[in-house]
Amino acid sequence: MRPGQSFQTIGVISRPRRSNLVVVVPPLLKWLAARGIQTLIDEETANSLPGGSKGQTRQSVADASQLLLVLGGDGTMLAAARLAAPRGIPILPINMGSLGFLTSFTLEELHPALDDTLEGRFSLNERIMISVELERAGKVIDTQRVLNEVVINKGALARMIELQLAVDGEFVCRYRADAIPFPPVGPSCILPWNLSLSLPSVRTP
Repeated sequence: MRPGQSFQTIGVISRPRRSNLVVVVPPLLKWLAARGIQTLIDEETANSLPGGSKGQTRQSVADASQLLLVLGGDGTMLAAARLAAPRGIPILPINMGSLGFLTSFTLEELHPALDDTLEGRFSLNERIMISVELERAGKVIDTQRVLNEVVINKGALARMIELQLAVDGEFVCRYRADAIPFPPVGPSCILPWNLSLSLPSVRTP
């Protein structure tokens, strides 16, 4: 979906256990319905509605939506990004969390932002993501696509770890640290003052 095109189906994904969803969501759904927008809601959003409304899984919401409206903080935004990226659909993030480094709009800006979006007055901000594979004994046991960072962390023992970094199979350097984040856009986290951290710098052409 590009600027100037219209959205007919919007999926709403909300932060779990957010008390003010009860105040925000019902009038929001009426506002969208009055403009002829079909709305799909996830299970967390449905829990905020009276009458025991039943929502869909986030995967089902993303599958059928042209736009994801995200009500939450950075964690909800990152979860939505993992759903939106492989489906090629945009995200409109509204900050309802305690942190909002990645979310674009405040709750007060919700309806003006939606107005502009539905009228085609928006620009897309495309972000780089990292695809990660966890491999053990020559077998890939997990694959993830992430937006803010990949963190290689130590185990439960309180000691530093040593890691070797290679790019395209070529040795680059070794790190000794508690953890190493590899961020394409982040990291969005706030690091405690006593964290021993190495932060690699990655440049792309």
